[in-house]
Amino acid sequence: MNSFGFALQFSKNHAVKAWLCCLFLPSLLLLQSCEDQIIGPPLVGPLGDERVAVLCEGNFMWGNAKLDVLSTDTSGTKIWNNAFESVNSKPIGDVLQSGLVAGNNLFLSVNNSGKVLALDPITLKQTKSNTTLKSPRNLLMVGNQLWVSDLYANKISVLDTSNLKTVKEIPVSGWTETMVRWGEFVAVAAYKGEVLLVNPTTQVIERTFKVDSGALHLVVDAAQQLWVGCSLNGKTSLTAFALGQIDFMEVAHWKMTGDLGSIQLSRNGGTLFVSRNNKLYSFRADAQSEANMSMLIDPKLTQLYGYYYDLGANAFYFADAKDYVSNGVVLRYPMDDPSKKSFHSTGVNPSFFLRLP
Repeated sequence: MNSFGFALQFSKNHAVKAWLCCLFLPSLLLLQSCEDQIIGPPLVGPLGDERVAVLCEGNFMWGNAKLDVLSTDTSGTKIWNNAFESVNSKPIGDVLQSGLVAGNNLFLSVNNSGKVLALDPITLKQTKSNTTLKSPRNLLMVGNQLWVSDLYANKISVLDTSNLKTVKEIPVSGWTETMVRWGEFVAVAAYKGEVLLVNPTTQVIERTFKVDSGALHLVVDAAQQLWVGCSLNGKTSLTAFALGQIDFMEVAHWKMTGDLGSIQLSRNGGTLFVSRNNKLYSFRADAQSEANMSMLIDPKLTQLYGYYYDLGANAFYFADAKDYVSNGVVLRYPMDDPSKKSFHSTGVNPSFFLRLP
């Protein structure tokens, strides 16, 4: 595998930068910022009213992925660092890609280790695993089965959630990423520039339509429009499709510059959020053009590597990857009172967040 192949596997949006940073670790560590961005003592267990898991990718081939947990209550926000290893007495593996809370499980996709883990979402104790996958990316519950997209396998794996064994493989062509339910279909983002519409019952691809190259992110808004976020080589786009009774049509296509992060929904689903150029933007689902997109928050981070909107708490979580090899930082930003924002040191390359029960 060439160096570009390594870089692709390591990360979604900034893989090439991250891989190159690994080559210059000694210099980067000397330049690491010493500013104090940690408040409050660390947690020793799953406490607090608002618990959010922070998935830290680590570095490709370093096996240093971490799972941290932020906990917020009336006394403030604290962090439980390296929670998975503390509970299970073993590391997670290599590149913690994504996760999903469903039923009584916290599922984790560990990309370069080729595995999906199931944890008790309260205690974080591992209960099941599937270690036979190639390069798992994103997860979606479809009925009582767990679908897993993949970077290299040319298939979507369907797992039985009772034991995490593979029960079906859906053939696809190339790298697949985010999956969402859209009307009668499961929509799948294919990185080469397609959206696949899969029948969830027959598990067969019934339709495919073209989008821009670098398709990564999907979300369905309150009006049942499918938004597709594409980002490749600094060229990005957002495209919206409306699904009718017989067919679907493109209702928006916005082209922009700069890396594009995930698309997430507001409380009512009528406003969408997207990260771009180290800032968070918002726009209405019925916006007529990209000119209607406005900057919502500038978290002033070194490298905005992921974010999450917690609907219940009306708070944003922003991940700062720093130099891609040092410990990262997460900013919790409560919209009701931004003066109570707080910074917390995490594992390397925090990128994905999950609300825990």
